[in-house]
Amino acid sequence: MLFALAAAALAFGPMSARAQAQPNVINRALEVEQAGRWRDALAAWRSVIEAGDLVQGPLGLERVFAQLGQEDSLRVVVDSLLVAHPASRVLRAIQLRTLRSLGSDREEMAAFEAWVAAAPNDVAPYKEYAGQLLSDLRTSLADSVLRMGINALGGNGFKLELAQIQIARGQWGAGAATWRELIRSEQYLHQAAFYSLGNAPASSRDSIRTALAQEPATAGARKVHGRLELDWGNPREGWRVLSTLTVGDSALDAWSEFAGEAERQGAWIPARDALLRIAEAAPQVSILLRAAEAASTGGEPQSALSILANARAYATTAMIARQILPLEVRALTLLGKAADAEALVAREAGRADEATRRGFAKQIAWGWVRAGEVEKARRALAGASADDDEEVSGWIALFEGDFVRARAGLRRPADATPDVVTAMAMLGRTKADSGRAAGEAFLALARGDSAAAAKQFELAADELTDATPLLLAFAARIWSQRKADAAAIGLWERVVQYYPLSPEAAESDLEWARTLRRKGDVTGATTRLEHLILSYPQSALVPQARRELEIIRSGIA
Repeated sequence: MLFALAAAALAFGPMSARAQAQPNVINRALEVEQAGRWRDALAAWRSVIEAGDLVQGPLGLERVFAQLGQEDSLRVVVDSLLVAHPASRVLRAIQLRTLRSLGSDREEMAAFEAWVAAAPNDVAPYKEYAGQLLSDLRTSLADSVLRMGINALGGNGFKLELAQIQIARGQWGAGAATWRELIRSEQYLHQAAFYSLGNAPASSRDSIRTALAQEPATAGARKVHGRLELDWGNPREGWRVLSTLTVGDSALDAWSEFAGEAERQGAWIPARDALLRIAEAAPQVSILLRAAEAASTGGEPQSALSILANARAYATTAMIARQILPLEVRALTLLGKAADAEALVAREAGRADEATRRGFAKQIAWGWVRAGEVEKARRALAGASADDDEEVSGWIALFEGDFVRARAGLRRPADATPDVVTAMAMLGRTKADSGRAAGEAFLALARGDSAAAAKQFELAADELTDATPLLLAFAARIWSQRKADAAAIGLWERVVQYYPLSPEAAESDLEWARTLRRKGDVTGATTRLEHLILSYPQSALVPQARRELEIIRSGIA
């Protein structure tokens, strides 16, 4: 009752002719409210309204009455103020929110209609009410309110709310089309469009792509489309879309944002391409270094060397020694060109400190490991400390078939390359302490002799019986990559027939089916896919098998 009386006194108190309260009056009200002194806060915000501020004052009262659970009292105040200010957007919005919190649907609609009557040419009543309804997930009513506004005032003022409602109702393609039209004139909204469309289910994404790609293409739509593809797991397609932008489209910010997010996601090659486009428009050594690092990490060290050669033209002597040279050594060793790396270090690292020299020694040892040159790797390690050579020594041990030292050295690999993943999978699967054939297989892979590696993995499958299906799958994968389909199929058949409970059985069925389909054996491929689906219903590969089956059946049709 006390708050109701205070509200009534406030509603009918004298109003100053000043248009806006003095800042010190507002600051005083905020201080009292933040201190939680609710009764004093009511009086303070009353003073703000009396001083003529019909924005901060009513909003402050709304917050305080909400804290007190006195929405009825707020309603009395707002209704009284609306008598003198019937077209006030702030008061009308507070009135709608208050009636919503009180659950007065009929009065809520009546308040909306009264606002429309008081401001017949204003889009605000429709936008505010539709937005509040959307926040309550009352999408059908929100859509009806918005349609009323479009019928009364035309659609140009309601595109943002229309897009939100369409997406809330699952109309993703229509929502994307509306966003596209909106950002054509309001390009700053492309981030809002991205966040709005980003949660689309996979089944609806093609409709979004179609809507955003509609001609004539707009820069804003392409920015949204490119970022969506990156977030949907298609970074190369995302960059393809964004690469069509020009510097005149304010593309540098979009490219930089894409590159940063692609790096974060580990999409290294699209990140490299975006960084190179930035460097073309505004050459910077820091950008070129990021591009080179992305290229090496993404498995294209030859590209990294080209980028670093370009970076040298813009870099100081100190930058070359401290930043460019280490990246060049890394790229060369990734290519297995350890001799070239040694020559480069000998030529340009004469003044490097001891720690830098140890780092180069370790990197060069890596180069020899990748080339399968075990003894040269050992010699290179002589220049690295005992702490630096653990992983390199682990690889050497693996090549020699010493699984005990290999496990110790490879427990924390620096890079999760395919070779590392393969080695860790085998070492984790077998309990054996040694395996000569497996070591020879990895050594052959390092030397680029995939045929010898496949043969050694087959021998290792007989030697390491607790990892047989895994090793057979390794060998089959290599034969398949070499287009030796008969050899691969023989191994997949062996896994499926003799090791049906192994994790590799479903994978073997799937790869077997894909090979048969590629060879034109549709019936055989269908049989393998159906076998996978029925025999391994819990496998993570079942969705892929179903898609492959649909492709086959569509082709038959």
